[in-house]
Amino acid sequence: MNDKKPKSVVHLPPDDPLGIDTDKDFNAEVRRIARDAIDGQHREAVQAEVDSALRRWGMKHEVDLIEKAMEILDRAPDVDPNPGDELRRR
Repeated sequence: MNDKKPKSVVHLPPDDPLGIDTDKDFNAEVRRIARDAIDGQHREAVQAEVDSALRRWGMKHEVDLIEKAMEILDRAPDVDPNPGDELRRR
């Protein structure tokens, strides 16, 4: 007779390159994440975090905002700027 039980399935969390390993020195982990970001590593993970944060905060991407601003400018009448509207240094 075969009394072997089937092995249980182990579910591992997905790899999180932006995650902090709590078993390691916190400051070293933060420096690692910052260094990776500056070096351009894990672009997809960084973009996913940005997308998630913007959705949570009800904000749009800068590109979306620029496109919307351009649509507004395209609808605006063609007038010369008013010199009084310019910011002046003190």
